[in-house]
Amino acid sequence: MLRTLLAPNPSAMTLDGTRTYLVGRSRVAIIDPGPALPAHLERIASAVGAAPAVILLTHQHPDHAGGARALARLLDADIRSRAAGTLADGDTIPTDEGELRAVHTPGHTPDHVALHWPNASAIFVGDLMMGGLDTALVAPAEGGELRAYLESLERLDALGAETLYPAHGPEFTDPSAAFGRYRAHRMERLEQVRAALAAGVRDREALVDAVYGDSVPPELRDWTHSTLEAYLDYLGVEIG
Repeated sequence: MLRTLLAPNPSAMTLDGTRTYLVGRSRVAIIDPGPALPAHLERIASAVGAAPAVILLTHQHPDHAGGARALARLLDADIRSRAAGTLADGDTIPTDEGELRAVHTPGHTPDHVALHWPNASAIFVGDLMMGGLDTALVAPAEGGELRAYLESLERLDALGAETLYPAHGPEFTDPSAAFGRYRAHRMERLEQVRAALAAGVRDREALVDAVYGDSVPPELRDWTHSTLEAYLDYLGVEIG
């Protein structure tokens, strides 16, 4: 039994908001309680009721983990995360709907963890992928790293899941095709960066213009600079 509760925190970076997933009813795993919004946390607590529960964090960004401590107090539940050393690669978490298995998937952040749900042939992918899109943020300033990101996509693809549940946006119902699109997007951008550098572009603003043009909304332009750093790091190139 999977239940999804959408936090009321829509934005350019969170799409329609953060999805909190509840796996199980009599023994519940809560995946990403979302931001510290009392009404959302109360909805989660009401849905869980008196059942024993554990809170699992895919990573520490506040739109995923901000409400974790308050929710833990409401439910008397433990919080498990890779950042705290309480959720390691390969760990299993029992629920009455089958075990979840933690899969370390760095790239978006170093501590990022996906959760494989074999009984449902599904994976909760956190921010590694964004529903309805073919790209997600990889920002070196926050510990993101492109090579690790691509390796994480490969690792999840090899699990052969039938459904991917992202923290933002709708689920992916054709994971193999989605992984292919995500990899292809990164390789296309990487070639655009290589081409711009080969043409002599060395100014960061000019490089953003050469690679992204006007395809990025103004409110996301700062993030293109962060992502651009990930490509430069991958290529081993430094520019002023």
